Amino acid sequence: MKRLIPPALILLAVFCLSAPALAQPAPGAGQRPQRAYANPSALIAADIAFARLAREKGQWTAFRETADEAAEIIEGQRQFAKVALKDRRNPPAPIRWAPQSAWISCDGSAGLTYGGWQGPSGGNGEYVTVWQRQFKGKIDWKWVLEDGQDLSEPLRAVDWAEGKVADCAARRRPDGEIPPQPGSKRERKEDSKLPPMRPLAGPIPAAEAPAGSDSKDGQSRDGTLAWRSIVMPDGSHRFAAWLWKDGAMQQVVSRTFSPSGKPAGA
Repeated sequence: MKRLIPPALILLAVFCLSAPALAQPAPGAGQRPQRAYANPSALIAADIAFARLAREKGQWTAFRETADEAAEIIEGQRQFAKVALKDRRNPPAPIRWAPQSAWISCDGSAGLTYGGWQGPSGGNGEYVTVWQRQFKGKIDWKWVLEDGQDLSEPLRAVDWAEGKVADCAARRRPDGEIPPQPGSKRERKEDSKLPPMRPLAGPIPAAEAPAGSDSKDGQSRDGTLAWRSIVMPDGSHRFAAWLWKDGAMQQVVSRTFSPSGKPAGA
């Protein structure tokens, strides 16, 4: 989990922090569209800020300060970040990283970034970070899963990090329920609530893992983004993610990582 920030991405973070997209698909009978407040550039900016914090305060300090309470890190096995990183000392120089792609759910409650890293004394690799939107506290985004591996060659450089937003799944309103009127107190109250945890917008493939594997699924609150991490008995690990697009949960990431111990700089 060493990581590389080209200067172009710093400009990207400034340029892309614009108003979030508002996607509203046409509802069918008895359905209403879910409002989207999804901004993939916010994920890219969060990842870049994460790397900057590592340079300014130390690598593992940055990991600890930006980790969700339930965050997990894959280092040969699945571990709770609070335990695995509690007493880990910062290396003299941090790893450097940069996101190349970002995906975010329709409701903006969860997303993930993928990119490449570079070690302070050489070495390259790839990483994936799953992010969760924070509704309390000063930090807007915290990571909930970190995974990656060494690579013999760096990832192909890109000029811009690409961001994609899930389509908004129409929600069926219970029969007989009257929708809130625009501007009413009920509508404002509904919009201010924590997004409800909903079923996946569509099915994803069943997990395929041998006996003894550690498989765990996660999803955004609206069910338009899902991910799965599997730690195999031999220490290798897999990560896959799906995004609701064009009426189906489409796979957007599929990576198999080789067995590894602690990430570089540990």
